[in-house]
Amino acid sequence: MNKKGAYEAIQSFIYIGAAIFVALAIWQLTNGFIVQKIDIADVESKLLTNRILFSSEVNYFDEEINRLYIVVVDLTKFNSEEFGSKILNEIYYGKINSEASAKLTLKDLDENKEYVSFYNEELYNEKKVLVEARLTGIGSARRLDTNYYVLIKDGNELKKGVLNIDAILPNG
Repeated sequence: MNKKGAYEAIQSFIYIGAAIFVALAIWQLTNGFIVQKIDIADVESKLLTNRILFSSEVNYFDEEINRLYIVVVDLTKFNSEEFGSKILNEIYYGKINSEASAKLTLKDLDENKEYVSFYNEELYNEKKVLVEARLTGIGSARRLDTNYYVLIKDGNELKKGVLNIDAILPNG
């Protein structure tokens, strides 16, 4: 092989390397701008908490004027034995409600009392272990803990309160 042929071979390798580099750079740039996975975990959690917060099973309903008072928690409904099953039937979230769960803690700021109820209690206790273990990926769970200032209707009296909704949803 003469010097001219060796020079052309080296030049060809440089051109091929540069072409490969440009192709990889273009591929990397296009992958950077294309969304390959959309994470809707926060949206799902906020949707569940809002559905609970605005539920007719949580809020006070005045039968005389046929009006639901949003963010006025009816303490008799909240403390009833049927609360868990009623709210589970009202808010459908996946296959036989096996997808979402929440712990509802109502804090009475006037009397410094606390009331606890659940949305899908069995699943909440099961998935809480996964959240506390800080596992990630498919099969684990994620948590959204949200506080809302509410009024508490206790008989004919309105009190100040905070409703904490600790929602747990599965990943994947």
